[in-house]
Amino acid sequence: MKTLAFKSKVENNKISIPDEMFAQIKDMNQKDVRVILLMEETGEFNEEAFKEFAKIFFTRYATNLESFKKLIEQSKE
Repeated sequence: MKTLAFKSKVENNKISIPDEMFAQIKDMNQKDVRVILLMEETGEFNEEAFKEFAKIFFTRYATNLESFKKLIEQSKE
C-alpha cells in the first residue's frame, strides 16, 4: 500500500491535493483509497512531529497489512 502525507484544508466538504502530490496519484481516478484525516487541535502545528508520526504510523500499518495478507493466503491453502 502506498502512502502520502501532506497538509491541506477542508473547503466545501472537499480536501484539495497539492500539485506535487497529485502527480503521484493521477492514475488513481475512480479507484478506492483509504483516508485517514488528522485534524489539528488549537495550537501551533509542528511539521517535524507530523512527519515523524506519519512515518511511524504508516510503517506499522504496512507491516500489519502484510501480516494480514499472509494469514489470508494461508487460510486459502
